[in-house]
Order: sequence, then structure tokens, then C-alpha cells
Amino acid sequence: MREALDTTTPFSTIDPMVSKRLNIVDEALTFGNWATVIQQDDDLRIRLIDQGVQDPENRSSISWDDANLFYLSCVELKDGKPFPLEAGVSKEKFGRFPYGDGSSIAYIQNWIRENNRTEGFSELCTLLDLLNGRLTDTEKAEGIGGLNLKGWLTIEEVRELKKLITSRCWLPAADEPLDGGCQDSAKHFVALLRAAEKRNCGILLRVHN
Repeated sequence: MREALDTTTPFSTIDPMVSKRLNIVDEALTFGNWATVIQQDDDLRIRLIDQGVQDPENRSSISWDDANLFYLSCVELKDGKPFPLEAGVSKEKFGRFPYGDGSSIAYIQNWIRENNRTEGFSELCTLLDLLNGRLTDTEKAEGIGGLNLKGWLTIEEVRELKKLITSRCWLPAADEPLDGGCQDSAKHFVALLRAAEKRNCGILLRVHN
């Protein structure tokens, strides 16, 4: 694929997340039961204290916006720092796809079609939609410092998505704009899903300049 982007597009990252915490923290920030979450998660309490939060149970005392609080609460850490997934060249290839807005996920969503001879296509589309838009139009979508969160999946959803995207439930559209584009983007995406599965973690799709 030789088509160049007309302008520099945002870079997409698949970040490893603490799977069991994703839905709980998401709901707490949405519905306001933050104190209950902290009371039931000592590891999260300690994490926030280590990052300078004096009263983790009191959401109003934490100066971070919802996007940053969600991210910093759920991202996998090693020695107190985010611990990125390792997927070799696929990490860069996935990060800025050479078409449209630079999103591999958006390209897959736009240019795959159902293979009527097998099942699973609607489930595949649902999981892609969740990853690329679960946080859109919420207070957790954008945060100070340029944080832009698209969506997340638990480890169970990661496993299911990997199974479906490597199955025969989809085909590239006959008129896709890049020859081999769907297959190429799916290949690099699957490498990241496998890395997450190996780490037994959830994932977050984050976009940044």
C-alpha cells in the first residue's frame, strides 16, 4: 500500500487495562458511586494515593477530569508506570493506518462485509463498535492533556473479538480503496489482541497526536 496520508493523522494506541476494573470504574464515574468502588478495591485506593490523591473516596476532592481518572485507575502499571503492550512492528502499523483518518479500526468497520456462509459478523461489528465508540459522547471521552479515549473491552471481549476477526465471518468489500487494506489492518490489530490475551488484560483504544 503506497497511498500517503494528505496530512498527519492522530496516532491510535491499544493500551492494556485491568479488565475487572473497567466496567466498575466506568459505571462509578457515570452514576456517582465512586466511594463504594474505592471501599471495595484496596489496590485502586493505594494506586491513587501513590499518585498523590489524598482522599481517594471523595470524587469531588480529586482534581482530575473523568477521562484521566478512568485512564489512571484502569491502565496496567509496572513499577508505577503504564506498561504498554508489545507487538513489534504491528504497534506502529496499527497506530497510523495510511487511509482516511488514520484509524485501522475505522477502516475495518467501513470496508468489511458479512460472509453469509458463516456466523458471527454481527457480534464482530458490535465489539468493534464498543472499542471504537463506547466512551464517545461521555465525560470520559476527552481529558486535559490531550487525552482522547474511544472505547474499551474486557479480557473476555478481547478473546471473543480475536476469535471473530480471525474467523471467516467477514470478507473485504470488493471496492475497498486499498488493495489488501482490510487484511493488513486486521493482521496488525490481531497481533495487539494476542498480546493482550497473553497478558490476560482488557484493552482501551486511545487516540493522540
